[in-house]
Amino acid sequence: MLSEIDRIVAAEIDLQGPGVAIAVVKDGKMIHSAGYGFANLEWSCPIEPDTVFRLASVTKQFTAVAIMLLEKQGKLRLDDSITTYLPDYPTHGRTITITNLLNHTSGIKSYTSLDNFFQEISKKDMLPGDVVAYFKDLPLEFEPGTRYSYNNSGYHLLGLIIEKITSMGYEQFIQQHIFQPLEMNRSYYMHNETIVPRRASGYERVGEMYRHAEYLNTSIPYAAGALGATVEDLVRWDAALREERLLDTATLERMYTPTRLADGRLEEYGLGFRVTEYAGHRLIGHGGGIPGFHTFIARFVDDQAMIVVLANAPEINVERITRKIARYIFELPPVVRTSVTLSEATLDKAVGAYVGENGFLLEVRRDGERLTTQGFINDSLLPMSEETYYTSEDNEFELHFSEEQAGVYNTLTLRIPIYRTFTASRKQG
Repeated sequence: MLSEIDRIVAAEIDLQGPGVAIAVVKDGKMIHSAGYGFANLEWSCPIEPDTVFRLASVTKQFTAVAIMLLEKQGKLRLDDSITTYLPDYPTHGRTITITNLLNHTSGIKSYTSLDNFFQEISKKDMLPGDVVAYFKDLPLEFEPGTRYSYNNSGYHLLGLIIEKITSMGYEQFIQQHIFQPLEMNRSYYMHNETIVPRRASGYERVGEMYRHAEYLNTSIPYAAGALGATVEDLVRWDAALREERLLDTATLERMYTPTRLADGRLEEYGLGFRVTEYAGHRLIGHGGGIPGFHTFIARFVDDQAMIVVLANAPEINVERITRKIARYIFELPPVVRTSVTLSEATLDKAVGAYVGENGFLLEVRRDGERLTTQGFINDSLLPMSEETYYTSEDNEFELHFSEEQAGVYNTLTLRIPIYRTFTASRKQG
């Protein structure tokens, strides 16, 4: 008999294509662990709970915990300048701390946002430190600590700091100090060349067909995104954090505390973990995307609950699957939205292109009596009020327009539950 979770997944994926592995913990106990779809399309190998997936940026929480372990051992302090450990790194006359790297407030340019970066080097054979040459001499985007901007360069540098302090490779440190003690025996640094038993192949959809995802040298994601694991190993990870087997409660709460910027604003990110809530439940989580894979881990720490969804195709909406499962295990009613009718003149206030950080771009257009979007999301918008809309495909996506001047809105805020909030400004000209 199909469970409710089975039905949720069946509504979200093509069960004959790439798929997902899912594990669900409630009240500290695993209540569901299963695979859906295929780990390898050529051999029709099904996904199982012990299938190994690339974690992409879910890697960052392991890197952050490794840094906190070194702090616990007295080998670093979070307010140390990164030049204490990487003396040749140019900070352009600014002080950039380890905390700035952990919470994405360093101002360093993220290498994944560089034009043509992946096209130029994704297939090159290089060492992790070689990637630093692509961003180290670029000017800072802002004064450290004054803004939040999601940044893979910072986590790349954290991996190098771990290596410098410990005189061992990042991979070896993670294996010896995290994976092995926690008996995460199906977790790895995902070298392309290594034989990893039950490794999922990564795919991408082109039209109605799937093809293998583009090759990516794992020295590029490195400490920002090169680890892999099974959903059941991530259940062990959640339990170890909950039971304080690596770090004490006080340290974890520091990691789970939102970042306060220099001007007092709070950002929904701590130290290696995204810090938010869903339907009144505190959520400590992270998502990840890398060629061929899309991942999400949501830890509802006050409820001793956890949902992890690992997919081997980036088109699979792991965040929505997570939200649907969360509503099921917390017995929450469906989200109901009611749209209103607005005049074309009112709709036109929102029309325009909005630009935010990390390449965020959303163009709002009017098509008769409705608004549509292109860019970060491609959908129709349904108004709940003059300033607030939801998307037709996913009614939990909420857009809020503000700062009306000269008959148009100048700021857009896009709230994606459990994922993040984006703020963008109207593009001038």
